[in-house]
Amino acid sequence: MQDCIEPLRLSRTRGLDACCFTEKTCVQEEKRKIGLPWYSRQDYPDIREMMADRHNLAPTYEQWLVAAENNENVGRQAGLEIVRILIEPSSFARWCAAQGLVPDSEARMRYVAEKQRQENSDA
Repeated sequence: MQDCIEPLRLSRTRGLDACCFTEKTCVQEEKRKIGLPWYSRQDYPDIREMMADRHNLAPTYEQWLVAAENNENVGRQAGLEIVRILIEPSSFARWCAAQGLVPDSEARMRYVAEKQRQENSDA
């Protein structure tokens, strides 16, 4: 059975970015996957500083983490598969430059979508 991942939409949920995917198998069963941008504690200050829309990100890692884990739990309770996609500052900055994108919510969503596809094709 062959799997494929198709982007469903890009959305912002309660101030957090989420990238939605539909996973289809050959028998057309669908399972919804949500890719969430994820940040490490040590990288969060640099991530926040580099973003053009930093005002949309929580001021502290602790505040961001509480909201992110809450959204992750709500998604799982709704039957979604939540996948954390780590965004590392220097890799993300290089990717944005190569794509000609400003580091913002839209760029984070595209990055998450690309990393999600890469992870699924490696599996």
